[in-house]
Amino acid sequence: MPAPQDLIGDFWKSFITEKPGKVTAIFPSSLYETLLPLPQAADSNKSQKNCGLSYEAAAAECRAKVARIVRDCKRTNSKWTDPSFDVRGNGMDCLVSLTWRSPAPRANPWTVEDALSTLQENRVIGEGPLGLDITTLRKILTRQPIYDDDNYEDFNPNPRSVHRVSWIYENPQFSVDGFSSSDIMQGSNSEDCWWLSAVATICHRKDLMDKICVARDEDCGVYGFVFHRDGAWVPTVVDDNLFLKEPDFSALGGSICDPTNSVMSTYRKANQTGSEALYFASCRDANETWLPLMEKAYAKAHGDFHSIWGGWVGEGVEDLTGGIYSEMVLEDVLSREHLWKELLNEDKHFVFGLDILDQNASGDKNGLANAHAYSLLEAREEKGEDGKPVRLVKVRNPWGQRGGDGAGEWNGPWSDGSKEWTPYWLIKLDYRFENDGVFWMTYQDMLLTFTNLYRTRLFDDQWTVTQEWTSVSVAWLTGYLQQKFVVEVKKSGTVVFVLQQVSKLALWLSRTSRG
Repeated sequence: MPAPQDLIGDFWKSFITEKPGKVTAIFPSSLYETLLPLPQAADSNKSQKNCGLSYEAAAAECRAKVARIVRDCKRTNSKWTDPSFDVRGNGMDCLVSLTWRSPAPRANPWTVEDALSTLQENRVIGEGPLGLDITTLRKILTRQPIYDDDNYEDFNPNPRSVHRVSWIYENPQFSVDGFSSSDIMQGSNSEDCWWLSAVATICHRKDLMDKICVARDEDCGVYGFVFHRDGAWVPTVVDDNLFLKEPDFSALGGSICDPTNSVMSTYRKANQTGSEALYFASCRDANETWLPLMEKAYAKAHGDFHSIWGGWVGEGVEDLTGGIYSEMVLEDVLSREHLWKELLNEDKHFVFGLDILDQNASGDKNGLANAHAYSLLEAREEKGEDGKPVRLVKVRNPWGQRGGDGAGEWNGPWSDGSKEWTPYWLIKLDYRFENDGVFWMTYQDMLLTFTNLYRTRLFDDQWTVTQEWTSVSVAWLTGYLQQKFVVEVKKSGTVVFVLQQVSKLALWLSRTSRG
C-alpha cells in the first residue's frame, strides 16, 4: 500500500498538467447527467405561420370582442366601462404597478420622536434623558432618502379627474385629416417619449397605422387595438374614459352661488375641455382622439401607465408593427454611404428612430434634449441652387413644441429660420417654420449629434414566421442546456434570426425570393 505522502502526491498530480488549458467543468458530468433535460424533437411546422395570416387572426378576434361589447351596450342602453382597466373606478391600479412605491417622506422631528418612543416602549433605551449629537441629528433630518432604482423613478402621477371622450371634447373625431406625426403632443407628466417617437416614426405610413386600431364604436365608447408582443399579435380593447389634469368644479370646495351653472360651465370650458385638458398624451387638434386612446390601450397591454414609463424607440416600433429592430451606435457606423442608402428607404422595408444618450453632455446639444428619443421622419438628397447635392434628414421631437426655455428643436444649420433656408429650399422641401417639434438637419450633423439609431425591419405577408418557446433550467452546472434548434432553409432568400432573452423566445423569419 502506498505511503500516505504518496497518496497525497498522486492526488495533487491529477490537478497539475504541464500544459494548462481552459477549465470547462467544475464537477464531473456523472454527477448531474440525470438532471439535464433531454433533447425533444420539435415539429418544424407546428407554429409556422404567414405573417399576414397571424395578424388577421388577432384582428378578427379584436373585431369580434368589440362587436360583442357593442351588442351588450345597446341591450343595456349604457356605454361600456372596461372592468379590467377601469381608470374611473380603480384609477391607481391603472396608473402604477405592484412593484412601484411612492417616495419615502423626508425625516422630520415628529418621525424621530415616534422612533425614539417605540424604542423606549420596547425597553431598548431607558426612559430618562437621552443625549443626542446635534450634528448627527441634523444630518438625519436633512438626508435625502435612498431609493431602489427598479421601484422609484420619479413617477408620481396625479391626475385630478376622469371623464369620457364625449364629455371632454366638443366635437370628438378619432382622426382629423388622417394620422400625422404633427398630431402628437407629449403629456405634461409623462415619460413615454420613446413610445410617442415610435408612433411618430410610423405615422406617415397609413398602411401601418390602419393595422393598429381595427375596430371602434364611438357611441358606445369602445376601441379595439392590435399590438405585437412576444412574437404574436395581441388584441386589446379599452373604453373611452381618460385622465384629466384638473379636478371637477364640484371638487374645488367652497360656497359659490351658481344657479345657472354659468361659473361651472366657464370652469369646465377653460380647464376640462379639448385635447389640452388631458393628463397624458394628446393630439394637437382640440377634438382629435386617436392618440390618447391608443396610449391608454398600449398601457393596458403592458399592465399600467407606469409600465411604459421609459423605454427604447425600437421596442415601441416593434410593438406597433410586428417588425424586428436593431440598435446601431452612430459612432460605430462602418459605411456612412451604405447607411444613407438605407435611410432613403426606397422600398419601405424599414422605419427609423433616434435618441441622444450622451453621458458626457451636461445639457442640451444645440437645442436637443439629452437622454431623449426622436423620430426620423424622412431622408432627402436634393441638388442645391449651385447644383451640388445636399443630404438632409427630417426629425421630430415628441414634445410637439419647444420647451419653456426654447429648447426642443435643433438650432444648428438648417434649423427653423437659419440662413440655409432660401426661398428655393422652402419650395423644394415644401417646408414651413412652425413650433411643432419638426426640424431638418444635415446627415453629417445627425451622425454627430445623435448617439443611437434604431432600425426596424418590417414584415409583410411575403414573410413566414416560425417560433419555438423553450424553458431553461439554469443551475450551477456546465452544459445545462441540451435544447437545440435546427433551421432548414429550402429556398434562397433573406432569413432573420431573433432571440429574446426575457421572453425565452427563439424566433426566425424567412422570405423566399421571387427571382
